[in-house]
Amino acid sequence: MRTALSIYRHLLRLEFWRWKRVNYYVLALFAVLLALDTAIQLLFKVGVTHQGIFPLHSLSAAAAYLARIANEPMIWLGAVGMVLAFLTWLAIIARIELSKAHPATAFSYVTVTLASGIFLHEDVSVLKIAGILLIMLGVYLVAE
Repeated sequence: MRTALSIYRHLLRLEFWRWKRVNYYVLALFAVLLALDTAIQLLFKVGVTHQGIFPLHSLSAAAAYLARIANEPMIWLGAVGMVLAFLTWLAIIARIELSKAHPATAFSYVTVTLASGIFLHEDVSVLKIAGILLIMLGVYLVAE
């Protein structure tokens, strides 16, 4: 875990952001985007878990399932979060190059995995942590 944090700090401090002074407004927007994306994923997971598995065996069962999903408050909260995340993303890419902004969105793999482990009690294995570290390394390499 310490290695992941040190890579994350390195990306924020040094090579990843190629402007002379750190644009704290953009960093704050990225923090908001990561928080929104993480919350969206958790809300969708909780909402869909309340309704069970999507039925593929019949069209009428699928339609009934979709009607139940449409009445699920967690799904609606997630949808509102998606709109807010979209607006935040537009604010980010209006300020920095897309080739620098888009790789940073991969940090949501870290936040969603950790949040699902903490709040949903999902398994966060050593293999998953290794995969997250590889993703972070990939973000670093892409941003170079």
